[in-house]
Amino acid sequence: MNKVFAVICVQLTVALAGQTDTYAAHILRHVRPQVSEAAQQQAALDVIARILSPQQASQFRVRIDSSMERNSFRLFKGENDASNTKVQITASSGVAATKAFYHYLRYSCHALVAWEGAQLSLPSILPPVNVNVTAPSSVVYYQNVCTWSYSFTWWSWPQWRRHIDWMALQGITLSLAPFQEDLWAQVFLEYGLTHAQIEQHLAGPGFFAWQRMGNIRGWGGPLTASFAQFANMLQKRLVHEMRQLGMALALPAFAGHLPVEFRTLYPNVTFANVSVWNHFPPQYASPLFLDPTEPLFAEVGSRFLQRAIATYGTDHVYFSDPFNEIDPASPSGRYLSSVASAIYHTMAQVDPDAIWLLQGWMFVKNPFWSERSIRSFLSAVPIGRMLVLDLQSEQYPQYVRTASYAGQPFIWCMLSNFGGTLGMLGSVENVHRGIREARGNESYTLLGTGITPEGINQNYALYEFALEMGWNGALDSTETWFEQYAVARYGNATDERAQQAWNTFRRTVYSFDGLELMRGKYTFNRRPSTKLRPWIWYDVSSFNKGLELLLSFAEQNDSCNDLCRYDIVDVTRQLLQNTADSLYLTLMDDCKKRNLTAFRQHSTLFLGLLADLDRLLQTDDHFLLGPWLESAKACAETSHERQKYEYNARIQITLWGPQGQIVDYANKQWAGMVEDFFLARWRLFLGELDAALAANDTINDLKIRDKIFRTVELPFVTDSKRYATTASGEDPVQMARILYDRWTKHVPHLKQLPSRATLKKAGKNRRNKWSN
Repeated sequence: MNKVFAVICVQLTVALAGQTDTYAAHILRHVRPQVSEAAQQQAALDVIARILSPQQASQFRVRIDSSMERNSFRLFKGENDASNTKVQITASSGVAATKAFYHYLRYSCHALVAWEGAQLSLPSILPPVNVNVTAPSSVVYYQNVCTWSYSFTWWSWPQWRRHIDWMALQGITLSLAPFQEDLWAQVFLEYGLTHAQIEQHLAGPGFFAWQRMGNIRGWGGPLTASFAQFANMLQKRLVHEMRQLGMALALPAFAGHLPVEFRTLYPNVTFANVSVWNHFPPQYASPLFLDPTEPLFAEVGSRFLQRAIATYGTDHVYFSDPFNEIDPASPSGRYLSSVASAIYHTMAQVDPDAIWLLQGWMFVKNPFWSERSIRSFLSAVPIGRMLVLDLQSEQYPQYVRTASYAGQPFIWCMLSNFGGTLGMLGSVENVHRGIREARGNESYTLLGTGITPEGINQNYALYEFALEMGWNGALDSTETWFEQYAVARYGNATDERAQQAWNTFRRTVYSFDGLELMRGKYTFNRRPSTKLRPWIWYDVSSFNKGLELLLSFAEQNDSCNDLCRYDIVDVTRQLLQNTADSLYLTLMDDCKKRNLTAFRQHSTLFLGLLADLDRLLQTDDHFLLGPWLESAKACAETSHERQKYEYNARIQITLWGPQGQIVDYANKQWAGMVEDFFLARWRLFLGELDAALAANDTINDLKIRDKIFRTVELPFVTDSKRYATTASGEDPVQMARILYDRWTKHVPHLKQLPSRATLKKAGKNRRNKWSN
C-alpha cells in the first residue's frame, strides 16, 4: 500500500471518529424508520402472529420507543405468576422488536426459524427473561445484487412474505429493492427507442443482475410486459412491508449502461463500448457506457431516479455499480474522480440527501485499481455520502488495502456463496475474528455488518452466525454458539451428539481460511475433463465422524424433525461428493497406468454413486429440480412465456451463456439434475475414455467436451421434461445410513484428496502426458 495514501486516510478516519458530525452522521440520520411507532409495533406483532400459534403469540407485548438508542431492545418477563406474565418487548424500531422476539426464541426457548423450516417447540410456560441489548452495528445489511437472479427470480408473494419475516427476525435494517426494468423501458421510450430495440437490450428474468451492471444485454430476453408488471407490483408490496417494520431499502440508480442505439441517437456524445464479459457473443455483449461527465448522463440518470422514487418512495439510499467486473475507460485519477463525482451528483440532483451504496467488488484482485485510482474514485464523493459494501470481507477484505475506503463508511460483509451452489463451505473463524478486529480498530470507518451471498438456501448456519455478529458484540465463542445452534435447530438439549456433530462441521468444512477460490463445485457437478484438480481444506475422516454422530442422533431420537432430516441429506450429499472427488482421482490414475480393468471397475462405482446421490436428494423437497422449473413456468401467462422462462431457469444452472460461457457456475445438486445432466455427462465422458484406453488411443478432451455440449448440455436446456416437486416418500435417514455404510467402506481404497499445499506444490496447470 502506498504509505502516503495510508497515512493520509488513517489520519482522516481517526480525526472523523468520535466527532458529533461523524463520517456516518448523514447516513444514520436518513437510514432509519420512515413510518410511525404505531405502524412498526403492529408490523412486529404481525410477524409474531405469523410465526407462532394464536395462543403463543398472545404471550408477547411490543412497544416501540424511537428515543432509544439505534438498534436496541429490552426483553422482560418476571418469574412470579409465570403462567400469566407476558413477555414484554421494548425496542427502538419494529425490526429491533422482531429481533428481540427471535432472541427470546433462540436463547430462552431454544427454538429456531431458518430458510429450510422452523423448530418451534416452545415450553408451555414461557421462561423468565431480563435482557438489554444494543447492537454494535449501526446497520445490519442483507443481499447481493446477484441474489435476485440466483435465488429470488421466480418467487411469488407468499415466498417473499416468509422471507421478509425471516429478515425481520434476523434484525436486518438495510436491503435492496432492485427491480427496475419497467422503469427503464419507459425512459428508453421517451428517448425514441422502439419496443424492438428495448427488447434487444433488456435481459430475461434469469439474468437481470448482469444486464443491470452492464455485463450483458438482451440475454434470456426479451422481457415480457406481463413479467414487468408482475415484478413491479411484487416489489411495491415487499418495499411497503419492509418499511412498515422500520427497514430501509436501497433503490437502483443510473450506472451509465445504455442500449447500443443511443450512439446513433446522440452521435456527438462520448460513449464507450463495455468490454466483452466472459466471451459473450456480440449480440449479447457490450452495451454502451455513457461517460458520466457528459450532460446526457445527468439527464438520463435524473429521469430514471425520479421515476424510481415516484414508484417506490425513498429511504435516500441508491445503489449503482458502474464497473462490476469491467474496467473504466481510463486509469487517470482525474477521469475516475470525475466519474464518481458525476454519478453521485446525479443522485443528489434528484435527492439532496442521497447516499450512494457501492459494492466494493470492483477493487478485489483487479490490478486496474491502484491505490491512486481507488483514492481518486472514492474521494470524489463527500465523506458520508457513499456507503461501501466490503463484499467478501471473510476472504478478501478491502478496507485495509484501501485505508478504510479513503474515509468512506463501509459494511463488513460475508459473501461465502457464489451462484447458489450447494456444497458445504465456510469460514466461521474468519468471520468471528474479522468483525471483532474491525470493530476494535478505531481508524476503520466501520458502520455495520451484513451478508452478501450470491445465492441462498445452503449453509444456513453460517449466515445466521454472521448476522448474529451484527447484534451480539459479546459473542466470544464459536464453539458455544454452534452448540446452542444445534439445540435450537433440533429442540433436544440432552443428547450431545448433535452438538458434537455441528462442532465437528465447524472445525472441518466450515474452517476454511485461505485465499483459494471456493465455489461449492466439485468433480461430479463440473463439466467432465481429464484436467480437473479436486482438493480439500479439511480432514475427510473427521467430517465423516460428524455425519456418523448426526446419523446416530437422528436414528435414536424422536426429535429428528424436518430440519434434522434436511441436514442429514445435505451432509450425506457432502460425503458423496467428497467420495466422487476421490473416485475421479483414482480413475485418472487408472488412465495414466492404462489399467482398463481397474478403470471399468471404478467407472461403475462413479456412475453408481451419482445414481445413489440422485435417489438421496429425492427424499427432501429442498433438493429437487422440479420446484425451480415449475416456479419459473408459473410466472408465465402464455405457452411462449412458459417456454422462455423454463429456458432461463434451465440454462442459468447449466451453461449460463449460449455457448457455455460460465458453464456450471450456478449449478445445483438437485434430484433430476444429477440424473439427467451430471450423470449423463459423466456416462458419456467415461465411455469415451474407456474406448480410448481399449484402443490404446490418445484422449482428446476438446473433442469429448464438444460431444458433451452437443448431446447432453444443449438438449437439457431446451428440454421440457417435468420433474417431481415433492419428495419421493423414502425415509432420508434410512437412505443416508445405507449410503453412508456403502460408500465409506470404499474411501480407504481410493486416492486421497490433496490438501491446498499439496495442490500448489504439484502445480495447478500440470498437463497429463497421456492426454491431448
